[in-house]
Amino acid sequence: MKTTEYVGVVVVIVCMITFVATPVLSQGKPFATQGVVELAGSVSFASFTQVSNGKTGDGTTLFSLGPHIGYFPADGIEIGFDPGVTILPGVSVATPEKGDAITLMQLFLYPAYNFRIEGSHVTPYIEVPLGYTSMSSGNTTQSGFSWGVKGGIKVVATGQMLLTFYGEYLQLTLDPENRSPNASGRYGLNYLSFGISVGGYF
Repeated sequence: MKTTEYVGVVVVIVCMITFVATPVLSQGKPFATQGVVELAGSVSFASFTQVSNGKTGDGTTLFSLGPHIGYFPADGIEIGFDPGVTILPGVSVATPEKGDAITLMQLFLYPAYNFRIEGSHVTPYIEVPLGYTSMSSGNTTQSGFSWGVKGGIKVVATGQMLLTFYGEYLQLTLDPENRSPNASGRYGLNYLSFGISVGGYF
């Protein structure tokens, strides 16, 4: 199964679980309050550019799909996990016609703060994705700490259903394992996306 097909299946499953589980498990909790769980599937339009020793190359655009799960340990504070927000979800393997297979791994946590407005169906939010990225091919390994910022609004459309509109910027670091001592700049990708997600909370 191709990566895009895999991600599409994951999004469909997440959405099905969300719409089936939400009315059953909902306890009438207001959104963004302690104990609430958020489930969603997102689609985004993204642009990314390759960075080599601090120098930025040409940009490439793509559409991306991915699931989201979040938990509120306290009012307004959310810990999220988005395995599909970067170029490829979780651990992915690409096999080119020539050369070694490429394995790309991303592990991201999304600590977030939701600005609750009493009596409003709209909740602005901001997230700071923090994670580790790694890419290996043959005997070559590139990896590093990656981070970014994401923000937007979440709208309680009806019942426990959520619509989220967001923008996100990520700096994915993929520094070579045996980089030259003269290379002081970052290697990796700059990733900018805008998207919408549909889901629910309980």
